[in-house]
Amino acid sequence: MNEVYFKINENFESIIKKALEQKEVKSMNLITTGWTNIVYEVETNEGNYFFRFPRDEFWSRTIVKDSEFAGYIYQKTTFNTCRLELKRDEGRPFSMHKKIEGTPLADKIEELSEEEITKVSEDIAKFMAELHQLNFQKEKIFTINDIGLNLSEFLDELLTKHVSKEDRAFWRFADTVETPECLVHGDLNLSNVLLDDNNKVTAIIDFGFAGYGNIYDDVARILSRNCPKNFKQEIIRNYEKYAQTKLEEKKLEDKITEWMNIDQGYINYMRGIGIYE
Repeated sequence: MNEVYFKINENFESIIKKALEQKEVKSMNLITTGWTNIVYEVETNEGNYFFRFPRDEFWSRTIVKDSEFAGYIYQKTTFNTCRLELKRDEGRPFSMHKKIEGTPLADKIEELSEEEITKVSEDIAKFMAELHQLNFQKEKIFTINDIGLNLSEFLDELLTKHVSKEDRAFWRFADTVETPECLVHGDLNLSNVLLDDNNKVTAIIDFGFAGYGNIYDDVARILSRNCPKNFKQEIIRNYEKYAQTKLEEKKLEDKITEWMNIDQGYINYMRGIGIYE
């Protein structure tokens, strides 16, 4: 059986140049922080592009889901989201997209003033509310059926394949999964929100985990990594305003803890295979 993913020692220069067609490649830079994919930033005469090559069979299926979901929601919210081009090399899927200028919120959040945090949190909350309120038809989003399209099913496979039995002892989705009620980003963490030079939200990126879920999936995810107290307060306040719903505190806190456990388990896995130090 032919492999459907990529290894770090492949001739990526040749694959990338073929995908770019007539564009002139000026430089290629391997992004070493890519956990799920081998990532290259490529400078061309027509701007910079990002390429993502999945590291294993699971992420190979995921990158198809990412591309289809990003294409479906493109221009359906008031925020800039990335539209991916799905490419294939010998049947193996990979993606390319034009670079969106911006700095991850994770790199800036400690520097933001209270006023800037208020504005950024409002934009994130507004994006979540817009996404969660989108009308959708499942058959118009995904053509794939070999990977979990409900976030809980997707995470169940992710943890089963990549996380040790000890590190996933907390996982109870199989017993408590709720009926999906909306579209979710699925991995709306601080690194997937880009800010411009004026510290305003310029784009929301990376829809590999996206699918069907519950509003708490996204709200808890953005709050599950270290962030200032007022950021959390503003996210909750603004989400309730835009979504016109009241969040249950215990439900939110339980989901935040769940995301923290997922992160730690996956970090342990990546350390084990030598990708995360």
